[in-house]
Amino acid sequence: MGTAQSISCIETNEKDLSVYLTPRQISLVQETWHQINDDLPKLGLLIFLKFFQTEPEMKSLFPKIIKMNESNQLEWDIDNEMLTKHAVTVLEGLGAAVENLDDSDFLNSVLISIGQTHVKRNVKPQMLKKLWPSLQHGLRVTLGDRYTKEVNESWKRVYQYIGIQMRKGMENPDAEFNENIVT
Repeated sequence: MGTAQSISCIETNEKDLSVYLTPRQISLVQETWHQINDDLPKLGLLIFLKFFQTEPEMKSLFPKIIKMNESNQLEWDIDNEMLTKHAVTVLEGLGAAVENLDDSDFLNSVLISIGQTHVKRNVKPQMLKKLWPSLQHGLRVTLGDRYTKEVNESWKRVYQYIGIQMRKGMENPDAEFNENIVT
């Protein structure tokens, strides 16, 4: 379980996904995604409720989802409908990334753009790694015994790659997408 609590970033300037994932790992991620993507609301709630449980300080980044009291202090009551909408949006984005693992240029442009939008929501690059343990938990619960060590490692590598590309957008929030950002 120690590896679930922290992931290291892959330090390289390469933009090609093949540097991070083997064809087998891409195949495993895509196969397992197809096994779980038919109930995104359930998976999304599982992930985000775990996220809020393990990272309670992150709740303040979700003011439309976390209900406020009269004195504008966070009560930590969660609007499940809004959380479900957000979770589905996040997972649809993840699904789009998974579906485009064979097109690094397109995938990078989308992920960089997502990173840029997260800056406007006060998400810092170092916060990205905090979601991995909750995503890993959701995948493990949903896939059950199909969530092998090899599947875990493949998803971890995809998540690392997503984080690296989103970080580029977060570090360049006003830049237009071009080769100078990606390389």
